[in-house]
Amino acid sequence: MPKTFKSLALVSLLTAAAGANAAALDLSGWSPLTLTYTGGQPAGNWVLESGNTAVKQTVNADPSFYLNNLNQTSYKMEGSWQVQSSSDDDYMGFVFGYQNSSNFYLFDWKQGTQGYVGRTAAEGMTIKKFAGATGNGLNDLSLEEFWENQVNFGDMSVLATNHSGTAGWADNALYDFLLEFNLTPGVIRVVVKQGASTLWDTTVSDSAFTSGQFGFYNNSQEQVRYAGFEQEGGVIVDPNPVPEPASLALLGLGLGGLAATRRRKSRTQPA
Repeated sequence: MPKTFKSLALVSLLTAAAGANAAALDLSGWSPLTLTYTGGQPAGNWVLESGNTAVKQTVNADPSFYLNNLNQTSYKMEGSWQVQSSSDDDYMGFVFGYQNSSNFYLFDWKQGTQGYVGRTAAEGMTIKKFAGATGNGLNDLSLEEFWENQVNFGDMSVLATNHSGTAGWADNALYDFLLEFNLTPGVIRVVVKQGASTLWDTTVSDSAFTSGQFGFYNNSQEQVRYAGFEQEGGVIVDPNPVPEPASLALLGLGLGGLAATRRRKSRTQPA
């Protein structure tokens, strides 16, 4: 699969020192990115809070990321997040191993089973891999690939699932997230907790992307707040990835005929 950070030669390896009591990350240098599809929803609106250690995505948007602009490997990332609303039931999560807008790993979490754009998303958590040919998510990927979470579809592969009728996130509940990325080569560990309760602790072996950016992710879900993220370890590979435009618009791809009705969601009852 293509790894399209412009320099994959390890010209300089810098070790990011971080202790067990690391301070919360400053999010002010992170970059928003939304894949804005014709007939879809608006661009994400990422609002940085005072102190720069928390950010909230406030609108129902097409797939939207908030990226740390560091191509890094061999790190642990942890923090908390919650949906501060009771008005929707869609996707929130995290992106990691991000090479470009069509090559990355994704953890996403759906509150309720739901149909949209001809696909049905099951309630619960999923780890996915996206592997597009061109490196442009608007050329390679579709809303269908982002929505599907049960079977491989297009350039999206399902790596692990935790789906059930009780596996969705709850409104206004605070969750803790832990990612161990490539501490052991080719191994990804994700842990989700609510207080002292572990909701999911899973390990995936996949070596398509052994470095990349980390970020927050929303799809059609508003009022999601991410706060207090800390990183331990980390080896920087090519420390200056070029940020992509904040909103990528779907232009000139012959998809102008997609009707807005194709994007309208049809709810189903949770399984």
